[in-house]
Amino acid sequence: MTESKVKAARREEAQAAADILGATIEFFDIGDYPMRADKETLFRLADVFRRVQPEFVLSHSLKDPYNYDHPLAIHLTQEARIVAQAEGYKPGEKIVGAPPVYSFEPHQPEQCDWKPDVLLNITEVWDKKYAAIQCMAGQEHLWEYYTRVALQRGVQAKRNIGITSKKDIVYAEGYQSIFPRVTENLG
Repeated sequence: MTESKVKAARREEAQAAADILGATIEFFDIGDYPMRADKETLFRLADVFRRVQPEFVLSHSLKDPYNYDHPLAIHLTQEARIVAQAEGYKPGEKIVGAPPVYSFEPHQPEQCDWKPDVLLNITEVWDKKYAAIQCMAGQEHLWEYYTRVALQRGVQAKRNIGITSKKDIVYAEGYQSIFPRVTENLG
């Protein structure tokens, strides 16, 4: 398969998954293996932050020896978030607040120095999530992998909310916080 065919197939897969999830997607088309971002890309992403005003941001792990594009993606994301917060960037425009940034679970967490500190119950939306996963036609080998990970994180989440909880958690996702989280209480 040629590079352009792979690129087109991945784009179709991503759009199909976004449609299932009810999400909008904006493609930057800056390459893959290698991905390189110039200052125009940085500013374009900062503008997206300002336009969207996200409540939170998801990206790759800070380390990934198997995918050099992944750390680049999160570093670009962090820098764009900071630029979008800066009063000096396009003065007079509404700045973005400080949305928390989370890295989602990489394929090999141990190799990426990734440790979850947030577990999100996705039991109610698992069927939709699995349908979106199945859009990765070129990576069918990951469908069962992600199912096993979601089940394992579900067990961990259930255990972490306590035995007396009435919540029925079967599937969960793990995230690693990049910045400290702010809360009103520890309960």
